[in-house]
This record gives sequence, structure tokens and C-alpha cells, in this order.
Amino acid sequence: MSHKHTRKSILLTAAVLSTVTVPACAAARDGGTSVVTDKVIVTASRTEQEVKETPSAVEVIARADIDKMGAESLAQALKLALGIDIQENAMVGNRSALRGMNTNQTLILIDGRRVRTENTSETMNYYELQRVNIDDVERIEIVRGAVSSLYGSEALGGVINVIRKRPAEAQTSVTLDWTTRQNDQGLRLDSGKVGKWAFSTSFKHMGVRERGTNSISNMYGKKYFFNIDGRMEITKDKHLDVFFDYLKEDLDMKDSATQKTTYDHDRITTGAKYSGRDSRGDYEMQVYYTYFDKNQRTRKRADSALSSFDDMTYNSLIFDGRRSIQLAPNHLMTVGGEYRKEDYESTRIKGSRTTTLEGVTNQLGDSSMDFAALYVQDEWLASPRWTIIPSVRWDHSDVFGSEVTGKLGTTYKMSKGLRFKANVGTAYRAPTASELYFDWRHTPAARVNVHIVGNPDLKPEKALNFDLGVEGERGKTFGKLTYFHNKVEDLINVNVVNTVIPGPPPPTILSTGTYQNIDNATIQGVELEAKQDLGSGFALRGLYTYLDAQDDKTNTRLMGRARHKASLQLSYDDPRHGWNATLWQDWISGYRYAEQVGRGMAARTVYKDAALALTNFVVTKKFNDQFSAYLGIDNIFDKESDALAYDGRIWRGGVRMTF
Repeated sequence: MSHKHTRKSILLTAAVLSTVTVPACAAARDGGTSVVTDKVIVTASRTEQEVKETPSAVEVIARADIDKMGAESLAQALKLALGIDIQENAMVGNRSALRGMNTNQTLILIDGRRVRTENTSETMNYYELQRVNIDDVERIEIVRGAVSSLYGSEALGGVINVIRKRPAEAQTSVTLDWTTRQNDQGLRLDSGKVGKWAFSTSFKHMGVRERGTNSISNMYGKKYFFNIDGRMEITKDKHLDVFFDYLKEDLDMKDSATQKTTYDHDRITTGAKYSGRDSRGDYEMQVYYTYFDKNQRTRKRADSALSSFDDMTYNSLIFDGRRSIQLAPNHLMTVGGEYRKEDYESTRIKGSRTTTLEGVTNQLGDSSMDFAALYVQDEWLASPRWTIIPSVRWDHSDVFGSEVTGKLGTTYKMSKGLRFKANVGTAYRAPTASELYFDWRHTPAARVNVHIVGNPDLKPEKALNFDLGVEGERGKTFGKLTYFHNKVEDLINVNVVNTVIPGPPPPTILSTGTYQNIDNATIQGVELEAKQDLGSGFALRGLYTYLDAQDDKTNTRLMGRARHKASLQLSYDDPRHGWNATLWQDWISGYRYAEQVGRGMAARTVYKDAALALTNFVVTKKFNDQFSAYLGIDNIFDKESDALAYDGRIWRGGVRMTF
């Protein structure tokens, strides 16, 4: 670690953060959060913008949309969004790919804050869509396309910002959800105003059912969520927010006919934020800390003897701040900064220390990385019809040095109901501690040994992105057409080499995988959205994405992506009687995947395409302001696909009660 560079980064960041306490600008409330309206988004620019005005490709999923879907998870709430591919990742977690990028190339935020998650290419962000208490969510903002110029590392494909409810008037809310895969019970208490303070407390229990066979299964067991939020009204225009979030996962998974793994995970996030507004604008600064502890134990199913274990502990401390200044009637400038320190200790990291459990000894290593950043953005209203938004960000790491990313976006109003939008930007993803220093051995099957090795010489992944789009509305019709193009270099993947270990037959295979910058890719496509109000409470929405994702070195298609993805959604809304229903059909075609044929050293890879059509339905009934219920069926016709990880019909239902 370079202490000289670290001190320099801290000082530069502190210089910007110190200015945040000075009265400033007209911009966003709640750092990456926004006011509760379907027509305003803040994630795209860190300032409040009408969705029509922002150049970025965005979508806002409001609380009303979440309730109408009867969504019991964040993954469920995102399924009807454009340009995002939400799929189950076999038996563990969800893939969430924006515009064909990898899951770990999407930045997930909670109230504008980074989420401390797993940090390998294979697991990063895969579990996060199931680690959010959906009962606390007020809205979800999605930005498609490179946004590293405002958010730094990982925002190559875009940003998903989950904005939670603020403490509200005094009330108690109870939620009960049941599906053929899990059952949830939730409780939320809002104190209302108590002096200058308002508080909310929420608790949720999630029971995930076991699926699979006697040999292998999903991760099943219990999850617990506990959150406390408080807001102090210092003055009418100044607030102090505090929060404490706790997540507990107690899960099991059958790995094979002979082994089973238990997962004991604890994550705590806590922090405070000060925000305010005066005649010149808005400002905020915050600090938050995350502790994430993971313990995994693999035992023989016959006698529960310990076969192997892994312990991992993550700590991160983040300071960030932002202010926006109305420099002139047509110029809104936003400046901000961030300092982030991440510590990681793990039995999967190279190290000289050891730890022993039940007679099994494992290595224990650690790593520490410091990051600092400064960014600036100008929202320039060049004319009543033309908005131009340039932004640039400098990031520094004591491991990788400096990265500079930028973005230029524009919106031009061709007429009252027709707009042209364009964006060009650069983005990057820094290698994680695991990708740099991994040293993990395990035996997933008989006579197969796997050794995954990190690479301290890895370079950051980099991307150049642009998109062009036209959107507009006329009467009861809305349409949007966008072309996007991503050029990604130095993609980090595991390069696997198989060797035979000498010994009596049958042979034992050693698979050694090393993280390397081995791929370049071009990912381009077209997004199409159309909406039509049919009258009498009915509306029709159609979505289509064409994706061409190529490995530039081999000139072959990238795995895990569909060439065509479409959705047709028919909805009915009767507010007078409290009824709402949605029937939708999803099509996936040309999904490229790999299949292993043969065994041992004779094994070879065959590439195939999968296709699937799914029909889904949900109906909700609001009986009064205190009670509502929903019933839904996902995959009505019980379709199955191993390649796409669909294993049949899912029934779901639930009730919402407020007192």
C-alpha cells in the first residue's frame, strides 16, 4: 500500500467534503434518493430531474407498482423493467444484467449508499436482490448505461438505486407473503413526530423452502431483517438522518449426495447523514460503516464430520458528500467527493496465518484498500429546448492508482411531445480483493480438485458506452426507441487449466483457475418500449430488447445472454373498487449457454441456444386504506428449463394491513 498516495487522496477528498457544510444548491434530497413522484429521478445526475428531461435511459418503479405486482422481493419488483435481465442463478441468488453487462458490472445502491457484498466475479451482487426488505422500499430507480463519472467503480452497465421509506405518521403495518418457494412475515412501526424526531422500525422473517433432489438443493433456511431509521428536523430546511440495518442469514445447501454446507451470515450497516437547503441550493454529507461476517461449514452428511470451512469478514467505512450550486439561471453545478476504506479477512485469501476448527486447518489472509474520489457535473440549459450535462470523476486507489471517467449527455426537445436523447461515457470496474489475492481449494465432486488463484497484477475493466434514443408521447400513446453500444476491455475472467494428478485409475483432475484480464467484448443492441392507454381502466405495455454480445478475441457470442427478450403486459386498474390485475407474457430467445459433454480429460464444451415463453398473472384487491391482498401465478403453464433455471410454476399470495 502506498501511504503517500493514501494521504494525498484523503486530503483531496476532505477538501471537497468540507465545503459541503457551506450552504449550497438546488439538487437532490437524500443523496441519491428522490421525492416521491413517478416523474422525478435523482440517480441519473444526483440532482432532481424530470424523467422526460434527463438524457440518461432511466426507469422509476414506484411503491404503487410494487404493490400492484405483489412483489415479495426486489428481484420480483424488477421483472417488468426494460433492459434488465433478472434470472435465477441456478440454486443460489439472481443474475441482474443491465444491457447485457455482467451482474458484477451493475452498481447496487440503498438510499444512494454502496452495498457491501461478496467480491468475487462469480458471486458479486448475486444475492443482493434477496437481501432487501421489500416492505421498506418506497421506489426503485434504474439508470442504464455507464455512470462511473458520478458513482465510480462497477457502474459500467448502470445503477440500481433502492430508495427506502422515510419515517412516516404514526402507524403499524403488517405484511404476510406466501409462495411455493418461501414465506415471509413483516412488521413496521412508524412513531410519527416525537418532538423534532420521527422514527421507524421494521422487522421481517423470510423462510426459504428446500428445493432440488436428495443429492443437491438450493440454499434454504431462514433470513431475518431488522432496521431502525430516524430523522431529526433541525430546522425546516435542515435534517439529520440516522440508520441501523441488520441482516441475518442462516441457510443450508446440499452440495452432493455425501456433503452439505451451512451458511451463517451477519451484516450490519449503520451511519448518519446531514442535509440541508438554503437560498443557493442543497447540500449533504454522510458517513456509514458496514460489517459483514460470513461463516461456511461443509460437513459429511453421514456423520456431520467437518470436511472444510471458510470464514470471511468484510469491513468498509465510507465518507461522502455533495453540493450543487446554481451558478447562473441556466447552469446548475454539482461537486462531490468520496473516501472509502475496505478491509477483508478470509480463509480464501493468501496469508501466512492459520486457523483451526474441529481438526481442520485453513490459512487466513487479509487485505486493505483505500479509495478516494472527486467529481463535478454541470447541468446546462443551452436553450429552452436543449439540455447538455457533462460530468467527470477522478478516482484514486492505493492499489491501482488513478482512473478518470467522464460522460456527456444531452436532451433535445424536437417538439412538445418528442425528444431526442444521447449519451457517451466511460466507465470502469476495479478488481476486488478476492480477484487479486484469492487462494481457495475445494473438492466439488469425487476425483475433482479445484484451486482458484488470484492475480495481483490485474488491471481494471474499462468500458466506452454510447446510446442514442428517441421518445415521445401523443394523447394516450407513449413510445421509446434506443440504440446502445458498449466496448469493454480487460474483462476479468477465470482462466482454467485442467491437469491429471498421477495415481491409480480412475484419474483425479486438478482444475486450476487464475483470474486474468483475458477478454474484450462488444455489447450492442436496441431497446423498444411502447405504452397504450386502452380506456376503461385497461393499458397495454410492450418491451423488446435485441442484444448482440460478442467476445472480440474469439468472435463468438458471450454466454448467459439472450439474443431476444420481449414482454407484453396487459393491465387493468379500477381505483374506485380497489381492483388491479396484470397479465403478462415474457419471451426469451437465443439464450446462449455452455454444456459439458463427456467426463474427465475427455470432457468438451458444446454451445447451445435456449428459448422459453412464460405466462404470468397477478391480481390485487384494496378493500380499504387499511387492508389489501394479492394473488399471483408465475409461469402459469409450468414451463421448465435447466439452462434458464426455471423449474416450474410458482403460486404466490399475501396481505397488507395498516393500523
